Amino acid sequence: MINYLSKKPVFFILFIIFICSCKKNNADFRIISCVLESSIDVLPDSTFMSDAIKMQITENHIYFLERTSRQLIKLNTDFSINTRIGEWGIGPHDLTEPRNFFLVNDSVYIMDIGSKSIKCFLADNNYIYSFNTEVFSEQRIFTHNNFLYMGSYNRDLKTSISLLNLTNKKDISSFGESFDFNHSLQNIIKNKRDLLKDHEYFYAVSDNQPIIEKYDLINKEKLESFNYSFIPIIQKNIEFINSKPDSPNSYTAFVRESYIDNGELYLLISTQGDKFLANTILRIKLRPNFELNTIYHLPGNIYSTFCIENDTFYAFNSETASIEKIRQN
Repeated sequence: MINYLSKKPVFFILFIIFICSCKKNNADFRIISCVLESSIDVLPDSTFMSDAIKMQITENHIYFLERTSRQLIKLNTDFSINTRIGEWGIGPHDLTEPRNFFLVNDSVYIMDIGSKSIKCFLADNNYIYSFNTEVFSEQRIFTHNNFLYMGSYNRDLKTSISLLNLTNKKDISSFGESFDFNHSLQNIIKNKRDLLKDHEYFYAVSDNQPIIEKYDLINKEKLESFNYSFIPIIQKNIEFINSKPDSPNSYTAFVRESYIDNGELYLLISTQGDKFLANTILRIKLRPNFELNTIYHLPGNIYSTFCIENDTFYAFNSETASIEKIRQN
């Protein structure tokens, strides 16, 4: 007979070590179940949505790329008015495969992978101009001092970030540390990063490694890294990934998307395994140090993109093909 009582002190000691380890890694966090406030699956112009890409919010308007129509949608936060920017087609003004965008003042720049170009529009859908480029990113991107920052792996220099001069479109440089994997193909596909700016710094978020990197905007130097693998949902994901065969042309991404707001970084995390879920958001305080302070559970099961304003999430629910306004209860 096994004496389970004799093992209790061992279990207790291990439990204490685990708790102390979590607190050492600033895991003294709140867990909040969010509440659905409202949603729409039909846009105000009476069209259905299929999928949203790269939601972001500015001046009470939500911007996102709509996959089926291949247009950029500008939607006000009360879901009553929307504007479509760009049209699908093969003409010089048209979009063939838009996969990213960025805003500069009153202009919208749409990254069209199909035509290998970036096309500029005004927010009222007036076309301005376009230019060709060989460097693209489907991750979060940002602009600073007329430069476009993109997470893009350079196989020759083994760098992870590309810098495109928006004044001189031919001027492209690379910097930033990269991860080194077992296969050259994995180095290309697993070095993707969301890039998000916060004042004088920017942050690089891997979609498949539990690492957040902090860079100086002036010197382009990496200052520090934050490893958040101590979080239980991340630990389970890593265990699942490590249990799978290592294939050179595939990988598992558990960070579906990230967003930055008011000095805090938000990560939309998927749960790998028998039942796939993507409804957990980690909130990490960035200053003075990295600190995980809240874990949110969204009301649906699978979300693909989101943005934040005034403690409210706007997120695309992939199961219902709807945009939800979610209150951080």
